Amino acid sequence: MPGIESAADISQLYPLLSQIIVHWYISIPVAIALLFASNFFPKIIISVVGFIIGIGMVFPMISNIEYIRNIIGDSANANLVFAIITGLVIAGVVYALFKFLFFVGGLLSGFFIGAWVYNLIYPAIESFIIQQYASYQAPSWLMFAVAGAFGVLIGILALISQESTISFISIISGSMILSFFTSYWLIQFLPDALGRIELQADQISTLQYTNIGLLVFVILIIVFCGLGFYSGRRFARGRDYKVFS
Repeated sequence: MPGIESAADISQLYPLLSQIIVHWYISIPVAIALLFASNFFPKIIISVVGFIIGIGMVFPMISNIEYIRNIIGDSANANLVFAIITGLVIAGVVYALFKFLFFVGGLLSGFFIGAWVYNLIYPAIESFIIQQYASYQAPSWLMFAVAGAFGVLIGILALISQESTISFISIISGSMILSFFTSYWLIQFLPDALGRIELQADQISTLQYTNIGLLVFVILIIVFCGLGFYSGRRFARGRDYKVFS
């Protein structure tokens, strides 16, 4: 099937993306909360981000430890319980160290957001460049430069305004989760037009977007971000009105 396959290896993101799909009944409500509730409960939102990191990134790593793997076995319920416990522990750590981790959290969040955006969008850009310059080869450091720029930008924003930065990270994170899950759902109905996302044993084995699929994914991110920022502005206006009325 003609389409775009990532020029860079994004398999390191498969555990997180797999958790979004498999545990959709957790990831979707959390994503909606991240998208629309960041202005109401900023510290809770930070804990929610920690919860997502715990389930999507920390748990897949510790579940490969032989001792933990033996405890979980083949039980789906045990797997879910351990995932939730890991998420709660990481959320508690993030909340307890909120002040200290704020800048670091902004830096890391920006880096992962930048890496995700790069790996999903850059293949299309590279394909266009190669059509113009057949000998073009991207430097190995390019992804780290783009991701690092995102990290520094969000880290600086974190120092300037904690509340605004939490809102920004929250809306972007919620938008990406919802956009990815929505694109996965659409692909099930229109695989020839949008691409392929296949799972084996609850882990993504194939992730490929066509040109149209990639465009749909980007449009979904823009739409969800627009809704999140619009909701945030409405909340800010309402709060200012109550203060001065």
